[in-house]
Amino acid sequence: MINKYFNSFLLITLLCIGSTLAQKKIIQDSTQFYTIKIATAIEQSKLFPNKSYKKFKQSYLYFKNSKNSKKAIQCLLNMSDIQKTRGKYSIAFDHLWEALYLVNKTNNDSQKAVIHRKLSILYDQFNKDEESLVHLEKALYYSKEIIYENNNNTQQLNASYLNLANRQRRSGNYNKALQYLDSCVFTEKMIKNKSYIATEFELEKGNLLVKIGDLKEANDYLLKIKKLIKNEDVKYKIRVFSTIGELKIKEKEIDSAIFYFENSLKLTDNIKTNKFIILGLYSNLSKAYNLKNNTKQAYNYLVKKNKLTDSLNRIKNNAYGEIFEIKNSYLASLREKETLLIEQKKVIEQNKQTQFKLKIILALVFILGIVLFWVSRMRLKLKKSLLDKAETELQSKLDKEKSEEAIELKSKELTSYALQLIDKDSAIDDLLKILKEKSPSSFKSLSAKYKKGAKDLWDEFNLRFTEVNSDFYNRLKLKHPNLTITEQKHSALIKLKFNTKEMARILNIEPHSVHISRSRIRKKLGLERSDSLEDYISKL
Repeated sequence: MINKYFNSFLLITLLCIGSTLAQKKIIQDSTQFYTIKIATAIEQSKLFPNKSYKKFKQSYLYFKNSKNSKKAIQCLLNMSDIQKTRGKYSIAFDHLWEALYLVNKTNNDSQKAVIHRKLSILYDQFNKDEESLVHLEKALYYSKEIIYENNNNTQQLNASYLNLANRQRRSGNYNKALQYLDSCVFTEKMIKNKSYIATEFELEKGNLLVKIGDLKEANDYLLKIKKLIKNEDVKYKIRVFSTIGELKIKEKEIDSAIFYFENSLKLTDNIKTNKFIILGLYSNLSKAYNLKNNTKQAYNYLVKKNKLTDSLNRIKNNAYGEIFEIKNSYLASLREKETLLIEQKKVIEQNKQTQFKLKIILALVFILGIVLFWVSRMRLKLKKSLLDKAETELQSKLDKEKSEEAIELKSKELTSYALQLIDKDSAIDDLLKILKEKSPSSFKSLSAKYKKGAKDLWDEFNLRFTEVNSDFYNRLKLKHPNLTITEQKHSALIKLKFNTKEMARILNIEPHSVHISRSRIRKKLGLERSDSLEDYISKL
């Protein structure tokens, strides 16, 4: 029984393994099949563009579903080239935008450089110089990134330099074009085997030499290129013959110019050629025949040129409208994809948002608690600070009032003391007068003794007077620094409301001298006759 179950289990296991291996084999075979299909389509794209396009499309759908972005992008690039050759610019743009969307999700700088360069060329067809230059610069950026990773991979960088040189030449910036070509030569030397860029570079250099006017070097250079080009390289022959024709016009060899232009035009019948090249040949032939005074032929080619121009303009206008319509739909599909991704993320983000909100609420409650605690503490501190300030101000006011009261009291005491001294001096003077009459001998000794005692008393008074009125003196000096010490004392006595006789007695001068001193003080204080000296001094 156990052996039976074991055999069944072993059989199921072997079947599962076999199925997995078979699936892997199918996937590998399918990948190989579509890879071969792409290679075949690339080889046949020039002769059988329609069939090749179908193969690329089938391969693209397979690789897109298989999440093989590199192969899918390769298909889109080839599909875009076929549509561009057909003149279906809107579809060519659409394939490139789809490729750009896919490549932006990868780190494939090589494919990014190719896509931006092809977008630049397409925008150039519609004279959208700004957009074209933006994509060229992006192509150059990614090409440099490739070189940073691998020094041998210079093809993308040279292709970007070559396109930029071509653009600058057509814009008339020949020196700038030469700089880009020099960069191309420098990077081409980094590899042993020449790439297809080498031939493109030589053609561009010859064209640029003609534009600059270096005709001798241009002639040698172009004839050398002409010998090297193989018969099957029809594209290069067309471009070389056309450039030689332009050289011959500049050398005034009109017959030779017509010969090369017409040969170049004949070659366009053998392959599908860019209509703008044919347009340029019509224009050059019209110019050449006009210089030869063959106005009939010049007119015929001018008519062909105008017809082709009108046709291209119609194609451009139709394609231009389609381009933006498709671009809008492409952007809409991108937005739709982004919306789906957003919706998928919403479920995950909702839980995160709920948790985040709870954390925010808890954090806010915590912060609010801290803020309330801090505010209540600050209010207490502020209240205490205000109380301390009010108490300090009140104490200061009380101290000031006490100080003012003390000064006023001392002033009163000083005034009283001065009045007593004056009364005492007056009484003693009366006694001395009587003594002088009654006893002249005693008068001299007592008079001298009295004068010495009186001087000591007045000196003590002056000392006390100065101490009491020190603030007044300071304010008076600050406002009127030109007053003498005696005039300052005089001003202080006026403030204490002493009359002329009292002031004369205190200062030990004649009353007349007091009047003279008052007059000087008025002048120094800048008072008018109508101004009161006593009022002015009392306000200090």
